[in-house]
Amino acid sequence: MWIRRGLYWLRTRLKKWTSQKDRDFHDAHFSTQEFDPFSLSYPGYITIRRFADLASPYLKGLQSILDMGCGTAEITCELARRHPEISFRGVDHSRAGVEKARQNAARLMLKNIEFRVANADEFIPEKGYDAVLLFDSFHHLMDPAGFIKRWGEVSSRFLLIEPRGDWRGTWKKDLDFDWLLSELDKIRSRLDYSLGQTAAPGEKSVREDTWSANGKDIEPVEHRYTQKDFFNFFSGYGIQMRGTISGIEVYPPEPWQAGPSWERFGQIAYSLFKDVDESLLAADLDLLAKHWVIFAEKGKSTQKRKPPRRDLQAWPGQPVKGPYDVKYLEYRVPPTCAAGEEFAIQVRIQNRSFRVWSSTASEGPDWLSYHWLDHQGGIVEWDGLRSPLPKNLGPDEEIQIKITVVSPQAPGRYRLQIDMVREGITWFSQAGSPGPEMSVRVEKQG
Repeated sequence: MWIRRGLYWLRTRLKKWTSQKDRDFHDAHFSTQEFDPFSLSYPGYITIRRFADLASPYLKGLQSILDMGCGTAEITCELARRHPEISFRGVDHSRAGVEKARQNAARLMLKNIEFRVANADEFIPEKGYDAVLLFDSFHHLMDPAGFIKRWGEVSSRFLLIEPRGDWRGTWKKDLDFDWLLSELDKIRSRLDYSLGQTAAPGEKSVREDTWSANGKDIEPVEHRYTQKDFFNFFSGYGIQMRGTISGIEVYPPEPWQAGPSWERFGQIAYSLFKDVDESLLAADLDLLAKHWVIFAEKGKSTQKRKPPRRDLQAWPGQPVKGPYDVKYLEYRVPPTCAAGEEFAIQVRIQNRSFRVWSSTASEGPDWLSYHWLDHQGGIVEWDGLRSPLPKNLGPDEEIQIKITVVSPQAPGRYRLQIDMVREGITWFSQAGSPGPEMSVRVEKQG
């Protein structure tokens, strides 16, 4: 335990984590969200429904629930809708998150839920609650042991759904089934393409790995925990654990679109995720999944289960063809260039998708482009210049293309990543077809 505490202290120092930076991150993150999280079309609703499914059995007979680190509170609002007899309260340090939470509660016309802005590491409970919930928020706490000690004085039950961690404090994903969603979306996309169906306009898909506050990059507290860590945190509690593949991290392109096929496949995907969860539980493999459901209650006995030691086999078959499958056959990038220099590179690609790619399409034209990353993979410039395809490119066809690139203004070591983009819809890398990355040294001009 002391070794793990030392690793946490070291990561905290190296990452320069603080409650303020975590709050700034989530304020910036939540303020960009404008969509209906309870629509069957929205991929994230699978997580909301499944987390609520898994939490509901532990709420029977309870009257008051606190959701600590509620964020935008989609899961707690879903629970409040299912359990009108229970009084819910959500607390989060992000004002933007709480404002969105209130909007979500109003969207569902809920009368049994309220919210408050407060820091979980400092919040002093003014009354007792039957249970304290933390959905994907425990790993954001600066002092998790102190939090449990403080809240254990006024509540006898904790319910967490948390990423499965390893000894380093990172996310362990032996069983990651996010690909189910992307493969189903390929089928939906191909059906729509064949039938000539289109969706209602939605928000543009945007990649945001970090946000900037006051001119400085910020990131949240992100320390995941092992099963042993949780047993130590909840010493004196009876613990029940099970795994779930829900908690989807990677969404298909166009996640905000709406339409009959999106809703239909959203329901299919939810049913499939639920079925896989139950199949893994029946096979005693669920604790290898990337999220854990952890219920801790004073005065109860622990149901000890451990993740099995097992080598998981990679699937040797071919994936379903999607609209953004590309193979980069040849590419040559100069090892050095001047700062702010414009230069050209030759790239040969093959269309591995079912769709014809076109740079002259009136909606969603396809282009070659690039990203500049720092040497550790952080984003320096995401939106590179667009270079058109010289002609329409059909399935399985190949083509040689010249891409125009402008280097960063500041000298240094960078990584240049080639990528394709369907304008206004998605980057091909975000749809599961990442392009190659090459190291480039940018030198001072003159």
